[in-house]
Amino acid sequence: MRFLFLALLTIAGILLAVVLMQKGQARIAAETIPASTAPATTATVQTGGGVTGTTGTLPTPAVPPPMERLPANAVAANSSAALPADQQSVAAVQQPAPAPDVAAAAKPPAPKTPEPSAPAFQIVAKPAVVAAGILETTRGRVTLKDITPLDPAMRCGQGASQWPCGQLALTQLRRFLRGRSVNCDIADPAWQGEVTARCTLGKEDVAAWLVENGWVRPAPGSTYEKAGQEAEAGKRGVFSPDPRHP
Repeated sequence: MRFLFLALLTIAGILLAVVLMQKGQARIAAETIPASTAPATTATVQTGGGVTGTTGTLPTPAVPPPMERLPANAVAANSSAALPADQQSVAAVQQPAPAPDVAAAAKPPAPKTPEPSAPAFQIVAKPAVVAAGILETTRGRVTLKDITPLDPAMRCGQGASQWPCGQLALTQLRRFLRGRSVNCDIADPAWQGEVTARCTLGKEDVAAWLVENGWVRPAPGSTYEKAGQEAEAGKRGVFSPDPRHP
């Protein structure tokens, strides 16, 4: 009997020590975590002798608040901002390019407005001057455009002061051309007969030279009208007295 009593007393002492130790641990945990944020739980200890003891209340770990859902573009912006500068440039390059506008790509280009073609110039080789404003070759005659040719038999002045202005105008045009070829805006390269054209000697407009020097009159409404008025006002060519007797 004495042995059994001593064994029970020893077991009770061990259980009392375990309970006191667990109470001390619970008190330390309660001081660390506030009771308002962590609900209490009860711990139960079962020993090998079938005796069950309550150790007291233990704190429950606090549950973290739920994460706030951010828009996709905000997440992408925050993630790119968190990258270093060199990695941000790489990420920007790797971003997919916007889809091309299929409707705009399928639209056919607008047709281009054709530019007006320049007049085709034909070489009139070494023409003969038959009148002031008329050239002649083996293929036919070329009358200069926008002027009134002067008849070689034309005489200017009155009475005894008349002079052969038509013949003198023809001579002046021959001196100007000196047997050289001219370029004329004749569309048909196989032209024959009589044509009217604008002819140039180098960069010089032959008809303009005649009008400016007063050897022919400009056609009404032509681009040479102003030059003809200036020649008449300056008494040049046919508008002057007999140039043979200054």
